[in-house]
Amino acid sequence: MVRPMAQDPNGSRDSDGNGLFTAVRRTRSSDEVVGQIRRAILEDRLKNGDRLPSERDLCRMFDISRATLREGLRTLEALGVVTIRPGATGGIYVSEPQGDQVGAALEAMLRFRRVTADDLAEFRVSFEGESAHWAATRATAKDIEYLVGVATRFAELADDESTAWPVLVEVDLAFHLGVAEASKNQVRVAIMLGIHRALSEASGSLSRATTVPVRKSIGRELHAIADAIRQRDAALATKRMRRHVKKYSDLERELQAKRAEV
Repeated sequence: MVRPMAQDPNGSRDSDGNGLFTAVRRTRSSDEVVGQIRRAILEDRLKNGDRLPSERDLCRMFDISRATLREGLRTLEALGVVTIRPGATGGIYVSEPQGDQVGAALEAMLRFRRVTADDLAEFRVSFEGESAHWAATRATAKDIEYLVGVATRFAELADDESTAWPVLVEVDLAFHLGVAEASKNQVRVAIMLGIHRALSEASGSLSRATTVPVRKSIGRELHAIADAIRQRDAALATKRMRRHVKKYSDLERELQAKRAEV
């Protein structure tokens, strides 16, 4: 059901949205379009499900060309804050970004800023420790079953010397994402999705350093974290997760430093 637009606190506006946006006065006009629409959402003047004015009306309100408007709308659609439905009954609707969309945007930002192994390690130790804390507090029986299953799968694969390290990396990352999901905090889930590629690349560098005994120890550590969450022991879950993340983050940084010396 399409909701009517809210009353503008600075004056009235008709059904075409007059008063919601102002004419664009910047060289990079599409950026201003993105900014104004995002501000309207953040200020609660536009809500999830609201229908925006037509393209023709938006062009008039922003005082821009249709090409510039569409450039801005493509950006907003990529960010997940609007959905564009084609056809006679379609239109431009405000939508709520999903975790994978937020994660993709965060990933792009991390790559643009050239995040280092040190940056990632420093962040992960505290962040993932806190995620484990909340998982121990909020995880459902299904969440716990999943985490135990992933830890078991990792251990089984680690016992097979022919298992390629990248396969184990993906199983390990699935466990860490599972902990974030068990925390019931969508910001944590989005962040884990966003740093997934960076974690995968960093973990991939450990291939030669991860002997069979090391791989088996990772499996035991994942089981230990899952068990602490199952016991609802938030302090223990935090301690075990922090220790696990720090151990391998330190190894990643050590190997990176050695490669830089060569």
